[in-house]
Amino acid sequence: MEYTSKILLRKLDISQILDRLRLLQELKQFPFAPEEEQDFLYGELLLDPESDIRNGKIERDIDVLSDLLSSQIWIDFSDPREQIVAQHHVNGTCGASAELFFHQLLLSTELARRIDLCATSAGHSSGHLLSALPRKVAWGVSMSRRFFQNLAFEEVQTTLPNDGRRYSLIPQNKYAQMEMVLNVGYDLEWPSMPQIEAKMMAESAGRAIQCLQWTMPSVTFLAGTVMPGPVASWMVLSCLLDCSYAYRMDLDGLKELRPQSGFQYLSNTYWYWESIVGKVLGAMQGSKCVAGWIGPCIFTPDLKRVEYVRIHHEQAPERMRKIDTKTVAARSEPLGTLNGSYPVDNFHVVLPYSSAVDCIRVEKLALVPLNNVSGRNHSHIVEHKIAVQFAVNGRSIPVRLKYDVSFIAAAACWAGPHVLFYDYAYKQVRIDHLLHIAEWAERFAKKPIGERVSPGKVNGSDIDKVLVIEAYGAADNAVLARAW
Repeated sequence: MEYTSKILLRKLDISQILDRLRLLQELKQFPFAPEEEQDFLYGELLLDPESDIRNGKIERDIDVLSDLLSSQIWIDFSDPREQIVAQHHVNGTCGASAELFFHQLLLSTELARRIDLCATSAGHSSGHLLSALPRKVAWGVSMSRRFFQNLAFEEVQTTLPNDGRRYSLIPQNKYAQMEMVLNVGYDLEWPSMPQIEAKMMAESAGRAIQCLQWTMPSVTFLAGTVMPGPVASWMVLSCLLDCSYAYRMDLDGLKELRPQSGFQYLSNTYWYWESIVGKVLGAMQGSKCVAGWIGPCIFTPDLKRVEYVRIHHEQAPERMRKIDTKTVAARSEPLGTLNGSYPVDNFHVVLPYSSAVDCIRVEKLALVPLNNVSGRNHSHIVEHKIAVQFAVNGRSIPVRLKYDVSFIAAAACWAGPHVLFYDYAYKQVRIDHLLHIAEWAERFAKKPIGERVSPGKVNGSDIDKVLVIEAYGAADNAVLARAW
């Protein structure tokens, strides 16, 4: 098949591809031999009508391989759905999908070897050359490196005549990956840890992965062929679920890698770190963020004991401008404008109004499915609206999580309290009085951020006024502040 006007890709069968991959695995211990490598590249892999290219430089080889790997027939590993590497090769080495994968792996490895040699000769890192490659090609090279770092080809002896060489893939870091899954389970207080320990013990009995006992995301994680990005979080979850025999969960929803996602497993809920629910409930006592999941969080009666859920949210109104981010340091300086001297009368000490409030508790999560499923949602999974119900001074008050916002964690002040420049406009409120303020967003949505005014001119349209919430004390106070 022709990929450029001059260079052709030779047809290779799967045995030739695997033999070369096994050889490349052994050649990692030896220096790069340019003449031998070019003989193989243009004698076995590529068909070059112009002999002068065959005797060209390594840079020319990089350009040729990059052009070939840019073709649409190859797997695009920049797509998170394609990063479950095991799905391309575990089902056997005779299928068309496996042959395509190993052929791409071979070409990407040949490219990676030449990039490393060129970078070493030039005296800089290979990342500089990788950044110049097309996105699809660069991800393919990264996949090949991760593959050879974690998997090794091992020849399998066969007694069948004319059967050719057979290889098995042996994970080099399987036990470390298994230990990682166990640590994630312990940190998240996974309910069925005895089952996980038993299955990990059975898996550790052999060198190879027992692929029939695991789903493809789990095999990918245990093999160590995990690409950079969010997919690793879902792979770890897949490993935990594969070990839980009594309660299995449909992973169809998790395969879509939606950030606004979570699930309930027995007595706990777990939420993806980018979801607004995870951001809010992450302040609860006992909740941790481990491997991209926040939990264990409070149980909800609106879901089954084991169920995946997708949260409906809206984007918060954008009011930030480029100048706001550039001037945030100057506008946040507690001493005001830098001067040679600072009159004492220009500062005051910010003190809390009261002691810690201890009359707020999180009661439950309330989920309501959307009545009308939007046309863009083609799957069977229904989005839910969600609210956190609080008990405040004996009253049950639900607070809906409508917008997807982010929270910035700052280090606690040391040796406080500290002085503050008098020109900072702010309103201080106790956490149990917070729910009486319902119009704050509307009042301060009329002006862009960053327009400072003097204290005597602060009014409802000044976005620079800051609401200071006294949320110290019980952890549920911080949950209410975030939910509000």
